[in-house]
Amino acid sequence: MGNSPGTPLCHRQGMGSSALESHPALDVSVLHWPDDAHVRDHLAAFRQPRILLVEPGASPPMPLDELEDWVRTPTDPEDLQARSRELHRRARDASPSKPIIDDQGLLWVGRRWVDLTLSQAPVVELLVEHLERVVRYDAVVATYERAGGSSHAASVRSLLTRIGNRVRPVGLDLVTVRRRGVLLTQRPAPRR
Repeated sequence: MGNSPGTPLCHRQGMGSSALESHPALDVSVLHWPDDAHVRDHLAAFRQPRILLVEPGASPPMPLDELEDWVRTPTDPEDLQARSRELHRRARDASPSKPIIDDQGLLWVGRRWVDLTLSQAPVVELLVEHLERVVRYDAVVATYERAGGSSHAASVRSLLTRIGNRVRPVGLDLVTVRRRGVLLTQRPAPRR
């Protein structure tokens, strides 16, 4: 990487057969290009800032978004820190990430997540697919029934209350639209 063993710029974390580096204070991932190409898309999906260390002779890729930068190896540690600070600033100022539900039933918004029950996950997935749009109440009930829930009004109201409480910590709000359905909204990213 270009820094001596005594320079604690980055720490290593195991990530499959390849190694991912991260600047712990700035929360910016450092990837080796092209070796860590498989990790890059995953991090981009979760809006994780990342720097690609482009190996000699390799062509740098087109950046996927504003939270990505690259530098050739060997790398000057000061240059790497400056790029890390800039990516950290961009991440802080970026608009909120689109919510994603992974295959483990975790709802991710950027790097924040909450776990969902087996009956909540399909309903939240429906709401995320229609983010910022009203989802008809009958569509919510049908989705909940397919997940093993009851179509009784009290049961559905209870589910929606639990979902609303569950998603609030990741910047989402569930709003009831009288006689129409429910609306999942996303609060703007907090300014720091």
